[in-house]
Amino acid sequence: MTKNLQYTSKIDFQFDQLVYNIGSYHYNWHQQVELLWLLQGEIEVNVDGNRYVLSENDLIIINSNCGHATFALKPNSIALRIHIMPDFFTNQGFDLNVGQFTLNSASKKFSPAYPIIRHALACLYLGMRANTNKLTINSLFYQLANELAQYFFADMIQGSRTITQKSHFLDTTTHYIDEHYQEDITLEKLADYCNYSSSYLSKLFKLELGINFYEYLVRCRLQHAVTDLTHTTLKVVDVAYHNGFKEVKSFNLMFKKHFGQTPSDYRRLVSPELISQDHDFKKQLSPQLQEIILQKLSIFAQNKKELLFIDPCDNCEFKGYEQKYHQLVNNLQEIINH
Repeated sequence: MTKNLQYTSKIDFQFDQLVYNIGSYHYNWHQQVELLWLLQGEIEVNVDGNRYVLSENDLIIINSNCGHATFALKPNSIALRIHIMPDFFTNQGFDLNVGQFTLNSASKKFSPAYPIIRHALACLYLGMRANTNKLTINSLFYQLANELAQYFFADMIQGSRTITQKSHFLDTTTHYIDEHYQEDITLEKLADYCNYSSSYLSKLFKLELGINFYEYLVRCRLQHAVTDLTHTTLKVVDVAYHNGFKEVKSFNLMFKKHFGQTPSDYRRLVSPELISQDHDFKKQLSPQLQEIILQKLSIFAQNKKELLFIDPCDNCEFKGYEQKYHQLVNNLQEIINH
């Protein structure tokens, strides 16, 4: 008997794209899943204390609530990033509380999905600039999301991450921390200020933000500390005290935990050229750079067949090993002959 199969779907999702200059560390975390494509240059990406170096055309996903920052290793390093609300994936049956995305082309150099993802990102960006019809935009976005889910979504090996939909309940609390992060703030003092019990406020932080109160406070202090390290000549100990850390030892420990290096190590990386470029962070690109980037995106958007049918051997490391092997054999043969 033939069965009538019906399917109903409500298209309701949100994303935004941005092309921008990478500068010094700008530490942040957010609810959205972030996909970053380095269009030119070389950068360091720090995610929860793990550091990766991305070269031109590398891709990386940053999962919800992960603390992260980028750092330009070359001038005019430009990235395209897209933010996707996590409820899009949960509404499609992917539980981000027990799974996460693992895309990182700096670690895994080849995947048949990479060219498709770059193609979809380029078409989406150019399509939105040209006010392309919604059906085309929806189709491109679903193609992108499908590649991410099919190739790069996996159950977490350790622990779990809370993916939430932030409401207004913590607005007063987080605003107070943002304004008073330099002071001695405790969970008990904050609970008293907001007329909550400390146990209830603690649960609220985890439920609303996916991180606990202390982690939020430390991240807030580190945001400002990174700015001081980049743009002032304050000693490290003074940066620590100025941003609410009671002692430089705890500041060093927290900085290394979140960035994989000490404050002094980070400061040594900061150059006058980087500071100058930092002024252009997330500002509109110059007309010249904008033209270069649009031309590159147009190439990725147009050459679909060439991008989708890449010979995996072109990216295979074994080809290099094979060449080294034959060179070694030839060298040994010459030694034997002599």
